Amino acid sequence: MVSNRQRVGFLTAAVAYCLSALVGGLGWAEDNAARLRSLERQIDRLQAELETLRGNERTVLVDIEELQVEATLRQSEVARTRRQIADLEGDIAERDAHLESLLASQQETRRYLERRLAEIYKRGDGSGIRRLLGGENGDGFWQGVRYASWLNSKDSRAIAEFRAREDEVRLERQGLEERREALQTVRRRGERQRAAALAARARREDALQDLRLDQDRRREAVAELEAAAARLGDLAAGGADAGRLDPEGLDPEKFRGLLDWPAEGDLGAGFGTIVHPKFRTEVPHPGFDIEAAEGSEFRAVFEGRVLFASWLRSYGLTIILDHGGGLVSVYAHGSVLQVEKGQQVLRNEVLGLVGDTGSLRGPFLYFEMRERGEPVDPSKWLRPRRE
Repeated sequence: MVSNRQRVGFLTAAVAYCLSALVGGLGWAEDNAARLRSLERQIDRLQAELETLRGNERTVLVDIEELQVEATLRQSEVARTRRQIADLEGDIAERDAHLESLLASQQETRRYLERRLAEIYKRGDGSGIRRLLGGENGDGFWQGVRYASWLNSKDSRAIAEFRAREDEVRLERQGLEERREALQTVRRRGERQRAAALAARARREDALQDLRLDQDRRREAVAELEAAAARLGDLAAGGADAGRLDPEGLDPEKFRGLLDWPAEGDLGAGFGTIVHPKFRTEVPHPGFDIEAAEGSEFRAVFEGRVLFASWLRSYGLTIILDHGGGLVSVYAHGSVLQVEKGQQVLRNEVLGLVGDTGSLRGPFLYFEMRERGEPVDPSKWLRPRRE
């Protein structure tokens, strides 16, 4: 025998499970919708950048950049389609569960109506009705009349509900079939997009290989990289409030040497002058190359305002944050950006995902810190890492 206490325990656990599943499902749906909106914005940015590049004068890096933008655009379309597929699969699962519930309810009502029809058929001579009404005289008769009226109302409601649910079942099945057809359509589109993304990446790799073999084109590319670095400096200095602090914000100077790293990964190239891995020539390197995994998150090292969040020549998808007091941080080569220009962000807030946009050597996070327009060694601001 199951005690009342055990029944209550079972019921409490069941309710808790259902609530946690509901809250978890809502949280996933909200997260998926937010990421889908972010991808939509990114696709718009990439399409605009691709149109701009196609209208520019042809140079070594413009040609490579166009292929990179196209490859990233196709990959973003693939990511968006995956999110749409997840939405459709979730909707289909919910509709399936709802349809099962409707069919179970219909089966229960059908059994009740079949029993009532059988009872009426068995009492076809009228004697059953007289017994049901409690005889022909007295209080029993009027009690029976009221009971018969109640049964009639109950049967009518059951029949009406059964018919209404039949219509709902039909509509639910129709909607379910439409969603399944939509899912197949989106999946086929996803296959085409994946093929296009792979083709775009292959064209980009071929162009990079040609660049490695052509010494004159390499020199031209190095000059373009230097111009791009100057452009980054202008962007970082132009929007920053040099020396001014938000009266309601934190003073970044108090956190010098205490900031968390923007991404997980080993330090590749450090601050200073390096030999470019592709061009085999010395170039300035005013930041860190963090060997973060493709698709991993990168975060704001300190609270601030987004100065720039878009594609930047030779840096790919890039974010520039103004932290006040003349301090700026830069995050480049993202695959996805999750913040917008003008947005306020918090320390350790996710800004985007690591990728290889604008990179000539694969995925990593390029990170800079600038004080009053001048690049500084990020190790002066970031907390030491444990070996």
